[in-house]
Amino acid sequence: MTDFSKELNAPQLEAVEATQGPLLILAGAGSGKTRVLTYRVAHLILQGEASPQEILCVTFTNKAAREMESRCLSLLQEKNIPIYEPMWISTFHSTCLRILREQIHLLGYQPGFSIYDDSDRLSLIKKVLQKLNINEKVYPAKTFKSAINEAKTQALHPDQVEKRASYLMDERTLAVYKEYEQQMSLNNALDFGDLLFKTYELFQMYPDILELYQDRFQYIMVDEYQDTNRLQYLLIGQLASKHKNLCVVGDEDQSIYSWRGADISNILDFEKDFPNAKVVKLEENYRSTKTIVEAASHIIKNNTQRKDKTLFTNNESGNKITVREETNEYEEARFVVNTVEDLMSKGGYRYSDFAVFYRTNAQSRVLEEQFRTRSIPYRLVGGLKFYDRMEVKNIIAYMRAVLNPKDEVGLKRIINVPARGIGKSTVEKIERYAIDNNVSFIDAIPKVAQEKLVHAGAAKKILAFKNLIDSLCSLSDSMSLTDIFLRILDDTGYVMKLKEENTAESLARVDNIEELNNAIHQFEKERGEEASLQTFLEEMALVSDADSINNTDQAVTLMTLHVSKGLEFPNVFVVGMEEGLFPSGRSFDSSDPTAIEEERRLAYVGMTRARENLFLTHARNRRVWGQEQSHPPARFIKEIPDKFLKKESSISRPKFMSRFESQSSGSPQSYQQHRTDSFTEFDAMPNYEDFGDEAYSDGASNYSKGMRVRHPTFGVGSIYKVEGKGDNLKVSVVFNDHTTKKFVVKYARLERV
Repeated sequence: MTDFSKELNAPQLEAVEATQGPLLILAGAGSGKTRVLTYRVAHLILQGEASPQEILCVTFTNKAAREMESRCLSLLQEKNIPIYEPMWISTFHSTCLRILREQIHLLGYQPGFSIYDDSDRLSLIKKVLQKLNINEKVYPAKTFKSAINEAKTQALHPDQVEKRASYLMDERTLAVYKEYEQQMSLNNALDFGDLLFKTYELFQMYPDILELYQDRFQYIMVDEYQDTNRLQYLLIGQLASKHKNLCVVGDEDQSIYSWRGADISNILDFEKDFPNAKVVKLEENYRSTKTIVEAASHIIKNNTQRKDKTLFTNNESGNKITVREETNEYEEARFVVNTVEDLMSKGGYRYSDFAVFYRTNAQSRVLEEQFRTRSIPYRLVGGLKFYDRMEVKNIIAYMRAVLNPKDEVGLKRIINVPARGIGKSTVEKIERYAIDNNVSFIDAIPKVAQEKLVHAGAAKKILAFKNLIDSLCSLSDSMSLTDIFLRILDDTGYVMKLKEENTAESLARVDNIEELNNAIHQFEKERGEEASLQTFLEEMALVSDADSINNTDQAVTLMTLHVSKGLEFPNVFVVGMEEGLFPSGRSFDSSDPTAIEEERRLAYVGMTRARENLFLTHARNRRVWGQEQSHPPARFIKEIPDKFLKKESSISRPKFMSRFESQSSGSPQSYQQHRTDSFTEFDAMPNYEDFGDEAYSDGASNYSKGMRVRHPTFGVGSIYKVEGKGDNLKVSVVFNDHTTKKFVVKYARLERV
């Protein structure tokens, strides 16, 4: 018997020792859920209830999986338990990929299948649209990509969509979905959704295979269960249905991914799915100060979609949360930079101890400018990823072609890279032949040449390209990953061509290819005999933004709030906390009444990433789509009791207020207090007397001050300013939620109320 009572608190220990039957662990922010999962795995093995290979532990990022596996191995090593095989601790996608690697032949695929990323999928959908004579300018490829992804998330094959209600997918989209699936099969390729969907189909079609994995995984644990979608829910249900030893860990207060299919009802309804489930609550936060924990708790308690739990901490109270009002986004960014410099000058912090979170990626630009101006190192998470860079994708496409020569998307990418005189029309003729004769792109090349569908010069070039690919394929079995990589560079002359260009851009591309070489060396060093071309390409395909975060880098981290989940920093800034930005304006317009609750959960997540100091900022004015706009501070700030806040504003008060404030309130601070306390009145009452009475006649509609109008997005409001004439007529409107907007009337779609 192993006693973990000295290393875990009472609820944590209870969760670790509850090994039989369904278990729901409600783990509040910073409550040690990774620790609980780690000890639970170790406990099962040490008690002899399961071997390492009989436990499946699913997480949401590769980084979290690696951390959990490392902790498990370390814990077992301390207890002298050797582990000889890789444990099943991985993401949903990695787990399913591992299963498909063993079983995909049953679905008619070859083992060396390609994994298509978003850009690959778009390329294939564009080909499908061309084949089906659908005008991409009228019906964008991205719309079809999103619809297909949604269908797969709901575990619906084209045939199933066809049998369901038509609202799921119109006929045109269904036709694209069907053809897309045929082309993917022809290319021996899977997309991200397929990794899960094909596994689900495999289990449905082959009950014996399902039972094989049910018996293999006698104990299943799922981290971040509040973020599971319909398909993940069904997969876990398939695997856990036999032994029912399912442990799910999550926090409904941190469910922030509904936009990519996450279904909060999966965790809220767990006890309905498993009526005999045991529930353990982890409510003690070990990460943040008492002030931060209690302030965040006051915000999240306003949500209705949540379980009954209260986060608490025994940590010190710490500093108050700073709420800072600035004039505009530039002053806001300067405040962030000045505060970072100030805290750094006092000592005790490194740049990696600071993080800035924002609601949308577009907000990073102004912040980046200020950090660059002050020579402060920063790291942007969620920008152009290394593996999305053109030259890296080109070399990866060659590597994919070596493994899977039927990968048409990859072949089309590199057929003229580096330039070898193969033009667009030649590629289109090969593609057309492949479509008409239902053969792969690579097999169509010699046929196009033989049948003289292209001129002799082009035929010679495309045959040379096919010979190059055939040559690389034939050598791959006897070569190491590094040797294949170097052979591609040699045989294609790719790097030499870039060096010959001798521009700053081309040399930077060479540096990136060198970095890819370093990544391959590191992969071989870590994986040893497992470091094959296939395993490397699979892992590269599954890299996410969160996996690239490395706290050893001496730089301030900039990222969206969505990417921040699972991380923590001593000092956190949440910028742009204004109605319409954060919470997002979309949450006001949504038909879902709980949309604002997800925005509140996002605020909760952002705040609980901070260990010591938290700064919430908002700007009086912000430029959006070239227009100056003014929004009240986020409602979430109002939901925090004043005792937890230190409110500041850089905006000077008007002279007439200075003159009368002592008479009206007896306090020289009263106006400033009003500006920072009474958030509901922020920009609520523009001074109508300052504006002219100019009216504009456009047919039957007159636009004048005081008129009530409706906007399709922002709702009903009143015009308080009219300026310009004709096509340049602009009106400023204050809406019922106190948001102010300026519109060019010609394009605004305003209607009188």
